[in-house]
Amino acid sequence: MKHSEDDRRLNDLRKKIIGLGEPSHRKSYYPQLKEQIGELNLAMRALQESENKYRTLVENVNIGIFRSEPWEDGHIIQVNPAFCKMLGFNDEKELLDMSAADLYLHHEDRSELLRELKQTGKIKDRKVVFKVRDGATIICSITLSAEYDSNGNMILMDGVVEDITEKEKRAEALKQANNKLILLNSITRHDIINQVMVLEGYLYLVMERIKDPEDLKLLQRMEANVMSIERHITFATDYQEIGIQAPQWVNLLDVLTSAMVPVDKALINLRIDVGDYLIFTDPMIGKVFYNLVNNVIKHSGAANLTITTEVDEDQLLVVFQDDGIGIKDKSKLFKKGDSSSGYGLFLSKEILSITGIDIRETGMPGKGARFELVFSHGQFKNPVSCRMQNGLRN
Repeated sequence: MKHSEDDRRLNDLRKKIIGLGEPSHRKSYYPQLKEQIGELNLAMRALQESENKYRTLVENVNIGIFRSEPWEDGHIIQVNPAFCKMLGFNDEKELLDMSAADLYLHHEDRSELLRELKQTGKIKDRKVVFKVRDGATIICSITLSAEYDSNGNMILMDGVVEDITEKEKRAEALKQANNKLILLNSITRHDIINQVMVLEGYLYLVMERIKDPEDLKLLQRMEANVMSIERHITFATDYQEIGIQAPQWVNLLDVLTSAMVPVDKALINLRIDVGDYLIFTDPMIGKVFYNLVNNVIKHSGAANLTITTEVDEDQLLVVFQDDGIGIKDKSKLFKKGDSSSGYGLFLSKEILSITGIDIRETGMPGKGARFELVFSHGQFKNPVSCRMQNGLRN
């Protein structure tokens, strides 16, 4: 076939562009161009493989994943098969026609999540109730994250959802069983304490009538055993309360102040000088503070007790320092013993251990006792710093 003049010109131009024509000065760049095209093809192939792996992971994972528009009347944009199955739908097309708020049993739950997400950018393990297609409901744990445009506006909301309905049912059943045991234990302890009080009364009357020294010694031993039973019952009452309520963030100064109300200030010169901190702990932390102060009053011979805070690297120390005789033998500290002080320190350590708080005694004999409660990173925070961070985030 005879090529026209236009065909020849077009062919010459093509050769010049890619560097094949003799007149072209770009011919020397062709190997580099070819290499770059090869690298680009490899990169595109790797990106495609990565996308395929991600898509396979999202589609096969057993937890629900969704993406939605981040406004009140926003719709579902994308879901994985697990999320469809969780809510009783056959495929994602049925969900894509729905308003995201219609998935929630209470529409206001989504509104609250949106407000918080706009402030924080992420929400983790929040409990919500979703509606299933057949009218039933499921309890879910939802984690949300936001995506923003170049101007900082939230444009997408991504969610990961786990159905925790059965877990919640088991937890509730366990809670009910535990409540029944607590009630039974409470009634039993109450009856035992009543009998102990009666026994103490009879012992007192008998001891008033007995004159023989040997008989009195026997009765005094009986009285000591009765008092020991009473201490055991009191300890059991306190120990049962540990871990009943979920740990929470509390203000250190507020809890200390409240715990010191029953303390007889005439017996000890107490000074509290702590920083403005929130601590994450069992609600019974107040009993720990009281036990430490009460222990000082009963056993240290101290006139002064100071409660302070110190920051050591990434740890917060709450320090109880007295000017008493100190503790020479520390081997039995925090161990369950027969004395009231042994019970108190053992109970305190158990309460603190729920949230991983350590307690140690670092004082020198003759120079007073020094008890340190050690809060690690994540177990304490400064409210002022938190407010500043939230202000910067907003």
